[in-house]
Amino acid sequence: MNRRVVTRRELLAAAGAGALGMTALGRLALGQISSAPASGPQMSKEKDVSTPSWTDVIFYISAARIGAIRPDGSGECYPQFNAPNQVYWGLGYVFPDGRQAVLYSEEPPRNPNAAFGDKDGKAHVQTHQWRYDFVTRTMREIALPSGAGVVGLLPGGDRFLVLENTDNVARLYATDLDGKKLEEYYSSPGYAYGSALSPDGSQVTFHITGGPFPVYAICVVTLASKTCTVIANDPAWLFFGPSWSPDGQWLLYQRCAFRDDPGHDRSDLCISRSDGSEHRMLTTGQSHWFAAAMGTPQLKGSGSNLPAWSPDGRHIACALLLPDARTAWPYRVGQPDLDHFNRDYHPELARGGTRVCLINPMTGEITAITHDDPPTWYVRPAWSSDGTRLAVGRADVGTQPELWVMDADGAHSRLLTRGIDGLGADHYCWRRLTAQAAATL
Repeated sequence: MNRRVVTRRELLAAAGAGALGMTALGRLALGQISSAPASGPQMSKEKDVSTPSWTDVIFYISAARIGAIRPDGSGECYPQFNAPNQVYWGLGYVFPDGRQAVLYSEEPPRNPNAAFGDKDGKAHVQTHQWRYDFVTRTMREIALPSGAGVVGLLPGGDRFLVLENTDNVARLYATDLDGKKLEEYYSSPGYAYGSALSPDGSQVTFHITGGPFPVYAICVVTLASKTCTVIANDPAWLFFGPSWSPDGQWLLYQRCAFRDDPGHDRSDLCISRSDGSEHRMLTTGQSHWFAAAMGTPQLKGSGSNLPAWSPDGRHIACALLLPDARTAWPYRVGQPDLDHFNRDYHPELARGGTRVCLINPMTGEITAITHDDPPTWYVRPAWSSDGTRLAVGRADVGTQPELWVMDADGAHSRLLTRGIDGLGADHYCWRRLTAQAAATL
């Protein structure tokens, strides 16, 4: 079986949508750091078994490595993992026990100088998933195909839900904790990622393109019945990045006017009932920053910018664009995408930025909690487990993304780290580990 990772532009073209632009695809289906909550069907069970002392840790990516830091700025570290020939590491699912996690890694491309989509380029690297114990610092590989990723633990705590994309077919199935396939729930032509288990572990949501979906659609699969409900699907729009409300009743996702915006720079935020019966627009005018292009010509990066539910479900944190905001990285319309980025650097064209905003999902009220003068570019908010603080990225024009932390009302904002040797810190998630596990970092 051959793994094929493609860009959104390639996926849309293959689906008949034409030669359209894209942002960095990300590794959401493959166990990368994400803002999805480290909760699930086993959380209450774990709390019943024991009451360990917990420590908050913010994880991020810097220079292709996993970074970790305490919210007070102490304990910054970059763990080393004992596996040969792995050049990229990311943190995926964190177990409810607070001491184990699924790690994701990549081998180098066969030809580092090849174009991204070439058979020897970065689109075809071999990927691996690992089960890691923070306390013992031991890990073992989960026997999954390259291109498959752990979504989370299923009810009972002895099975993973896995999403695999192979030969232009997306599959959802259960495995044991060593990766042995047990039961398939869903299969469809196309490419699916951005997956998340519902809080009770009974359903999974994802976005998918190709096959019966000409652009990008949002779907929910009910595991017990193995039925798929299409939540949002319209060839005029690109729907992306679904996430569950903490009570499992709502889905949050983005809607991008991709035909007018080939670089996918902007989107609007929407919610719908998890059965697709009710839809609400939370923003208008494509005002959410979607493709977060940052950095310098020497060290540039991108990746889909996702909003985040607060732990109590009362607010959604997001990065909304100021009027007429433009980044320093305009998309190269009509040019072949050879590097999974496809943008030119024009800092003289940059203006405005984003504000961190909180949206009340029931009323639609939007409250800006940052008011920088001059403006800057905020990205990827991630909530603390108690909902009182936010971790967020910040990148001025011509700089690498930095990790900041602030109160939930925007007060007491402070810089935590610029990453390894100032090379940037991106893709944040706020997790709680047992104090014993956190002490090993």
